[in-house]
Amino acid sequence: MSNPLVSIIIPTFNRAHLIGETLDSVLAQTYQNWECIVVDDGSADGTNVMLAEYCEKDERIQYFKRPVDKPKGANACRNFGYENSKGEYIQWFDSDDLMHPDKLKIKIKHALAEAADIIVDTHTIEKTITLGENPNIEVFESEDFYVDYILGKKPVITNDVMVRQSVVGSLRFDENLHKAQEYEFFTRLFAQHLKYCFVDLPLTYYKKSIDSISKNTSRCNPLQVESLIYLSKLIKNRHIDNPDIVARAERQGRKTYKNLVKRGNYKMVLKHFDFFREVHHKSALLFGGYVLYNGLTGRGFDSMKPVYK
Repeated sequence: MSNPLVSIIIPTFNRAHLIGETLDSVLAQTYQNWECIVVDDGSADGTNVMLAEYCEKDERIQYFKRPVDKPKGANACRNFGYENSKGEYIQWFDSDDLMHPDKLKIKIKHALAEAADIIVDTHTIEKTITLGENPNIEVFESEDFYVDYILGKKPVITNDVMVRQSVVGSLRFDENLHKAQEYEFFTRLFAQHLKYCFVDLPLTYYKKSIDSISKNTSRCNPLQVESLIYLSKLIKNRHIDNPDIVARAERQGRKTYKNLVKRGNYKMVLKHFDFFREVHHKSALLFGGYVLYNGLTGRGFDSMKPVYK
């Protein structure tokens, strides 16, 4: 197919002040064969009124509200959007970021030229994007790329990845997560024998809003801290035979513990006491002593680190 349909899937929540600019960047795409599916997570700021105007303006834009039987969150919205999509390629996107006008054109060009399953571009925090004429293109096949991805050797964000629909298949975003959703999803997606095409061009203007997930996490948002603990356990148990991945998951667990203690959130420390003890490789008695010492002095975290062999 020389002109495949691309499904752009955008979850949103109370972004009426931002999503208009995002949709304008979709409408400005030089590649025209797309559908844009916006799934609202329960906005109360007039998002529905704005989307009605955009749907009226261009029938390729579709607006859905998250079904009441779906859990609240961007993941459920992404899954619902995917289930209502018709594209041969899927491009997830965020409701506060902007696409370069040639984003879809460039990615489809390389998808077809390389017969790639996964096409990855880059992003920038600079609103004015200048594209180089001869970008670096990396094409390879792999069935264990997920290992490098998990270990942070090839980081990408949701907006960077376009994927062939047949590769996604029955995979879905984990609706229990409120942080690192794409990270967990991509660890499973990339655990297939796939052909990758990395295009070194910044085709997304990436904005960090005042209500962004990363900012909420920095404030120790309970749901997102729980998600980080859940994810550390999940990654560790799923890849228990890979010592490098286990070590990375345990480092994240120790980092979460340190942040909780420094913020005085001992309720959550006690709730996940066994997990935090395990990632420090300590007995219950010894770890309990460390918790007391850490809390009283704000020190001693480095001396708790296990020695990996």
